[in-house]
Amino acid sequence: MTHAARAVQTVGLNALHHLTVLAGILAFPVVLLGRRAGVTLPIGGIVARVHEAYDAAAADSADETGR
Repeated sequence: MTHAARAVQTVGLNALHHLTVLAGILAFPVVLLGRRAGVTLPIGGIVARVHEAYDAAAADSADETGR
């Protein structure tokens, strides 16, 4: 993958990570009400998977640049 393509991928994953964190924060009141009703949402799992993808892309990018 070229440097530019990897940079776009890393930036995209970083933005996706921040958006999922924001969605989790905004959904927090709904999650609390849902738990009282016995319903759980997988927001934490989604954020964790996006975070892992971002970390892997950042590590690959650092390996290619020799950092």
